[in-house]
Amino acid sequence: MLNHIRLMFIALFMGLFLIACGDDSAQQDAAEETAAPSEMTSEETATDTNTEEAAAAEESNSIEGMTEEEAIAKWGEPDVTQTRTIDKLTIIHHEWHGEDGITAVQFHNGVAAHSQFIPAE
Repeated sequence: MLNHIRLMFIALFMGLFLIACGDDSAQQDAAEETAAPSEMTSEETATDTNTEEAAAAEESNSIEGMTEEEAIAKWGEPDVTQTRTIDKLTIIHHEWHGEDGITAVQFHNGVAAHSQFIPAE
């Protein structure tokens, strides 16, 4: 009888533990609702996509392999800078904010590895 009660308590506590550690779907649903994009017509979407692709292609072609010093010489001092070091890898993230949008570049050990251009709305 004592073993049965002990097993019931263990099952009850394990169930409560799983419920407490589980995902809260209400928070996820609320986050998805607030992150929903505004409605756009297909013409606006196509125009924005073409413009973004052209700007991204232009930016990525000229940025890949660029050194940090060359980027600073091209756009001036960055508005935002973040630095992370993992073992021998130093990751530096720079952002330049302009009237036409934001240019973000990630440097791995001083050489541009990733870039992104976010056009202004």
